[in-house]
Amino acid sequence: MAVSQESFIEKYVCFVTKNPLLANEIEVGLKWASYIIAGRFSQSPVVTELIHCSSKLLTLLNDSILRKSAGIPINVNVTVEKLKTFLTVLEYSEVFAEVAAHRLSGTRAKWLTVVLIHLTKCAIRLLLLLSPVEGGLHLSPPISPLNRKKDVPGVVEQTPKSSIQPLKTNKVEVTFTLRSTGRVMRTLEAAPPLVSRSWKLPESNESSTSSNSFCRTPTKLSGDQLTGEIMYMFRPLVHLASMGIFGEFSWKPLFIALGIDVTSLHLLKQKKDFNKAEKQELSRRALLLILYLLRSPFYDQYSKQRIINTLQSISNNVMGSGLLLRPLIDYIPEWQQLYFYSWSS
Repeated sequence: MAVSQESFIEKYVCFVTKNPLLANEIEVGLKWASYIIAGRFSQSPVVTELIHCSSKLLTLLNDSILRKSAGIPINVNVTVEKLKTFLTVLEYSEVFAEVAAHRLSGTRAKWLTVVLIHLTKCAIRLLLLLSPVEGGLHLSPPISPLNRKKDVPGVVEQTPKSSIQPLKTNKVEVTFTLRSTGRVMRTLEAAPPLVSRSWKLPESNESSTSSNSFCRTPTKLSGDQLTGEIMYMFRPLVHLASMGIFGEFSWKPLFIALGIDVTSLHLLKQKKDFNKAEKQELSRRALLLILYLLRSPFYDQYSKQRIINTLQSISNNVMGSGLLLRPLIDYIPEWQQLYFYSWSS
């Protein structure tokens, strides 16, 4: 049994390294399947989240295989890499865990699951934030999916009996700096064919792989920025606690969470030297403030009927749109309860 299991794992690793784009199509297919079956039967929320969660975890697994094959570490520190991997798995599977707990054991089990997940996430994020190796803003997801055409273009085919080895690439310096003038020049080895040459300097190896997480140096936070990031990390727990005190459909938890989000963004945006990935994360957090319009109790009292009326008007007046929009209208209440809550981050 052990031999057959090892053989299966070896064959799967070889399949992914030989066919990274086909593996990506399978992942996308699973994700679309989760959207298609949504609202089709009574147990569809659990099945939908299971398939959606599986597609994300499969992407994480396949990316891990490709990173290992290409010799691309997630982080130079093994402990940080394991923490970020566990945190990514937790973020990908938290909605399924919540839905499954509610279906199996009721509301009390659901809230216990939610609290335990966010306590664990907050503890790991705090460890990463205070780590001398990692630090910096928390990115979502902690491990970004690979762009397989750009990040691992040199993944080589492996035979089923061979073990996966990191790629051996000859690193050629594309530029050098003159000692006397400090001018940056192109090396002869990096010169392109004559017909395609220009005066523009080529990108260095570091800049061409900047999309990989291991190439990004996190910006160390201190003072107000560190306070703002810690506020962002604790906001889900504060919101859950305020819901326990004031009630699930009270306005106070919503305003408390919104106040923490706005204050955190204000403190963090005072710092101007974030790297590109961290600037994108701040922009993402700012855009997520719009979701407060879809969160209870604002959604229940103001947004819900307007959204449904708009979709019904489109489905009644635009030919063919009803096939897509009518199931969506029926499933909107379920989606709102699953995804648009303030303790998510």
